[in-house]
Amino acid sequence: MDSSLPDVWIYGADCHRLPAIQSGSLETWIADWAVLARSPVFSESRESGNPLARSVREYGLFKGGSVADAMEVLRKEYGTSRVPVLVLFHVESLEGEDRRVAQQLEKASGKPLFWQFLAQPEEMSWSVLNRLDDVRRERPRITNAHYNDSWNMDISAGLDTLQQFAMIKPYARWARESRRRALG
Repeated sequence: MDSSLPDVWIYGADCHRLPAIQSGSLETWIADWAVLARSPVFSESRESGNPLARSVREYGLFKGGSVADAMEVLRKEYGTSRVPVLVLFHVESLEGEDRRVAQQLEKASGKPLFWQFLAQPEEMSWSVLNRLDDVRRERPRITNAHYNDSWNMDISAGLDTLQQFAMIKPYARWARESRRRALG
């Protein structure tokens, strides 16, 4: 974790990097890219709504995205980073993707990537993410993933310090262990 602003990606039918957050304009960026503006009831205009709403078709939102495909894009983008990368990855479904997600976890093992998967309570069905301990027993090299299925988007926007720490604690532990292995 450094002082630079984060890269933000969105995945739908494909994975896309969103425009960079500009220093001092976080509220504007959130209004443009983190909230899907409501479309007018009687208008079909492509000019209505915020930039995210105007990009729904381009980004393939609501067309069923592939978590494994998005992981592959991010792994290729950040797999050679010189600094550890924390990927906060909100998931809604892994239906039919368990094997492919596990393969992406294996391909990313040993890379400077930590996958912090987040899901809302009761939104996700049982998946490979619930079985990360089994994954690690079968492939001990996979130490760079954690799953939090208690993320509540309705109340998590105002995360208090304790919640923020709990969310990055697995990443901090992994980064510390990675440094020890590199030095040892």
